[in-house]
Amino acid sequence: MEEVHDFGAQPDRPRKRRRRTMACTQCRSRKLRCDREYPTCGRCLKSRAPTKCTYEDGFLWQQPTTVSTTAFASDRGSTLGMPQTDQNLQTPPDSGLGAPSIRSEALVSTTLPDSGPTPSDGPRHPRKHHGRERRDCFLETVLGAPKAAVNQEPYVNTGLLQRPKRVLPELEAASSSQVDSENINGIGPDNSLTPSHQLDLQPRIMMRGRETKTRFSGSGIYANLVAQFPDIRSFAEEIRLSNPILSRVRPDLERVKRGLWKRRPLNEPFPDPTTVSLISLLPTKAVADELISLYLTYIESTQRIIHVPTFLRDVEEFWASYDNPSIHSAAFVAQLLLILACAWNFADVASLQEKSSTPLKCYTAVVWVLHAEKWIVNARIKRPEINTLRLYILLITAQNSFGMKRSQAWLATSQMVKSAMMSGYHRDPSKYARISTFNKEMRRRVWMTIVELDLQVAIDRGMPPTVQASDYDTLPPLNINDDELHETTIEAPEEHPISDATDCSYQTALGQSLSVRLKACSLMHSPRLSCRYEEIQRLDWELTRHLSQIPTWYSAEASDPVTQQKVMLWKASIETKLAHSLLSVHTPFAIEARHEPLFAPSARSRLDAAMMILSTQRRLHETSPLLSLCTLGEWTHHAFISICQVLHSLNSPVASAAYSSSSTFQLGNLPGFPDSLMSLVEAALVALEVRFLLVVKGAKDYFFLSTIGALVKAKLWPAQAMMYKQQVVERVLSFAQTLFQRHATCEHLGSPGMGNFKDNQVVAFLATPGMPPVMTSDFNGILPPPNLGVTPPGDFDPFLDVFDWDDLTGMAM
Repeated sequence: MEEVHDFGAQPDRPRKRRRRTMACTQCRSRKLRCDREYPTCGRCLKSRAPTKCTYEDGFLWQQPTTVSTTAFASDRGSTLGMPQTDQNLQTPPDSGLGAPSIRSEALVSTTLPDSGPTPSDGPRHPRKHHGRERRDCFLETVLGAPKAAVNQEPYVNTGLLQRPKRVLPELEAASSSQVDSENINGIGPDNSLTPSHQLDLQPRIMMRGRETKTRFSGSGIYANLVAQFPDIRSFAEEIRLSNPILSRVRPDLERVKRGLWKRRPLNEPFPDPTTVSLISLLPTKAVADELISLYLTYIESTQRIIHVPTFLRDVEEFWASYDNPSIHSAAFVAQLLLILACAWNFADVASLQEKSSTPLKCYTAVVWVLHAEKWIVNARIKRPEINTLRLYILLITAQNSFGMKRSQAWLATSQMVKSAMMSGYHRDPSKYARISTFNKEMRRRVWMTIVELDLQVAIDRGMPPTVQASDYDTLPPLNINDDELHETTIEAPEEHPISDATDCSYQTALGQSLSVRLKACSLMHSPRLSCRYEEIQRLDWELTRHLSQIPTWYSAEASDPVTQQKVMLWKASIETKLAHSLLSVHTPFAIEARHEPLFAPSARSRLDAAMMILSTQRRLHETSPLLSLCTLGEWTHHAFISICQVLHSLNSPVASAAYSSSSTFQLGNLPGFPDSLMSLVEAALVALEVRFLLVVKGAKDYFFLSTIGALVKAKLWPAQAMMYKQQVVERVLSFAQTLFQRHATCEHLGSPGMGNFKDNQVVAFLATPGMPPVMTSDFNGILPPPNLGVTPPGDFDPFLDVFDWDDLTGMAM
């Protein structure tokens, strides 16, 4: 007994830990080997009751801590529960998509059971190796496919297309074949994506700066598309090394890039404006009347913010009491200055000078904008009313016409939208009896213009719009003429059919597509494009439907010339805005169309939209330069780059066999088709040059687009590459020469005056017997041979610095 007692009193031996059973309950009860697939193992999948495949509660205890328990907690034994895992799939060098072979593995929710050896399977693996395969497969089932490194090549989009695992529905038949399982999982025999698959694509962005001081631009800005031209930098470098003349004119090219008005008047201080000082800035009545007429024709007809008869009456009363400044409102004078500034670029300065008793300077309109802006800031308006909102709209429009504060436009429009919402403009005024019929209609016009302006700036900057259609219930303006509505009107006038041309026809017709354009902008400028491709096709269908429903306004075309100009402008502007939305919708997918056959329709739609924008632009440029100037904008740059990218990729290796048979690829190979596209590009560049000569800054964009066009032509026709490079330098010199000549007598050029461009540099360049061949460098591709006339590293780079390549391509993602 003592021995027994001593034996029992020995220290407790550590209990042998019972091995957790990882098999499912069915295989364990039948004492069969289980492959431990989740949620349904292979044996149960073959059986007549796959729903009975369950695992004990300790199953999750055996899984790594990186697995979310919520993915398995609900309905643990059902075949409908599946973990959703994010997988970063390895991407090819120039694509944002995962490799097709990996995507197919990531898509399937379960590994299908082994159905025995087949001729294609080869010999069976040994039992031990088979067990390792099963363990690996088990971990892959729980954790998903291993994450691969993302290609970080600087010119390549690092966005990924992620295909979440599919849910395996409950099977009713015991003998389901592998083909049946594939069909259930939504995978075709060729393992390709379908429009119903959930996509997760990261759009390209651009962030400039360092650390906490950065500037972000979304996918809407055209510079993000430079990632599709990986050879643009070397092409520009060849041009720079081959043209010493760029070094001689480098200080003046820097002045052109920064803008000739940089020092004066933009950075010249002036006292706080008053009513008297604002009135003193006004030109003569004859000049003002001409500018007001241009404003009403080319701007007010598309941005309805005033009641024209009332405004013209107020202007006449102002000129009648011009000599008595004390009775005038500073807000009205500031509004008048901004209206004149908006129309300045549409007027002939020589004609205006004949009507003016005082000399008009080249930056007279810029001074108007600066003084009006400062008065608005100093006014510190706490409760904005309709005249205040008009000032905000006119200020943004005037700044845009001169290319001023483009990077701040999105902030300005967002603040303007919120100011209008705080005043209740986002709610339809028909619910409030204390608002007159006249003011109700004015509120609707102003609200619609504010939302359209905010949407356009958001698309240009690649940012989401401030509001969506669900954020307001304000009705669109009535399709009526201004002379049918008066301040004493009690009953709202009867609305005209949309086919009749009225003073509000443009706003009424464009407003029909506002909700879908807001939706498209918000979707495409989100951090990730998490949607199905069928949603993109739906947006395309809606935008295309609105394109086909643009009114013809035939009756108006037979009336006076001013109305004809308006109708042409309305049609072209609506087409351009809808095509711009199509561009923003399809561009991220069109770029990936070379690697993913599903996106081939986006490549064609993007090309069609770009061709529509540039074709409309060329038609207006040939008809009326003023109409052409009205329809120029960031959408023109976007269309320009899009067509160049299509042409640039024609001779590149085709990554997908489906892309080589797509309509876009076949069109590009038609004889004469590249020439037609390049003619559109060249016509757009000529039209853009007119605008760039009028704005504060624009040389950098013009030089950049010129180089892109020359690169594409050099790739299409290599035998003439040297000539195209020479054309780029000629365009650069000609643009600078023209700009300096326009301001040759202006005092804002300062002591340098015209600088090196006092002599015609274009003639000197053309007198050179062709560009010398590109010389090889002596120091790792940086230092050129001596006596070439190019500055060493660290000094001003006469070509690349003008382009600001770091801004355009340094951090494109």
